[in-house]
Amino acid sequence: MLKTLLASALFAGLIAGLFAAGLQQAFLVPLITEAELYETGQLSHFGGDAAATHEQGAGTAAATHDHTAHDHATARQAGEGDSGERTVLTVLFTVLTICGFGLITVAGFALAERMGLARVDLRTGLLFGLAGYAATQLMPGLGLSPELPGSAAGGLEERQLWWIMTVVATLAGIGLLAWGNPVLKLAGAALIALPHLVGAPHPEELTGVVPPELAAHFAARALAVGALTWAALGALAGHFWSRESAAG
Repeated sequence: MLKTLLASALFAGLIAGLFAAGLQQAFLVPLITEAELYETGQLSHFGGDAAATHEQGAGTAAATHDHTAHDHATARQAGEGDSGERTVLTVLFTVLTICGFGLITVAGFALAERMGLARVDLRTGLLFGLAGYAATQLMPGLGLSPELPGSAAGGLEERQLWWIMTVVATLAGIGLLAWGNPVLKLAGAALIALPHLVGAPHPEELTGVVPPELAAHFAARALAVGALTWAALGALAGHFWSRESAAG
């Protein structure tokens, strides 16, 4: 059993982790790099002196806009020159994180099979993966959206505590909805809703320097990348689990 658990988790985690790292480099890292330029003041979403630009008339405003756009493009190109060391470390930690999630997922497989709740295969693994996505990203994202550097945020400890509470409550709620009797299903739905009734911690004032359009773009991409990653992890883990179990 232990061999099956470790092999399934590590194989699935490695493949899904590299897949996730590729998605992050393609879709998330460019937005993070740009947000860091706003955070350090190299870019400003106010486009310079807005009042002066307004008073100078249409022709001067257009010229100022072109000049600002050129400055933004130059700053973005400078930000894109991230070191290879940062990229390698990002990929490494992504793979390690996904492998950790893989271990948790296959531990769920073992528990489900031992309790006679499910027979694990690729389809079951995919469902487990989607449940993991709902618990760790989708439902927490309803209260705390994925954040870019320079975004306003509540206290770190409060956000961490709320995230943990949401993950545990969502996983327990999904389990009750999937395998509980009608009364337990109601309890599961209440558990999923509980963290959102309590409310996520937010800053008293929204003072972030990152443009809201960029933050919204990042949040949408982060949730999409998370869904694809968890789906791949669950499906791969379920496939390797069923294959290892058959071979054993």
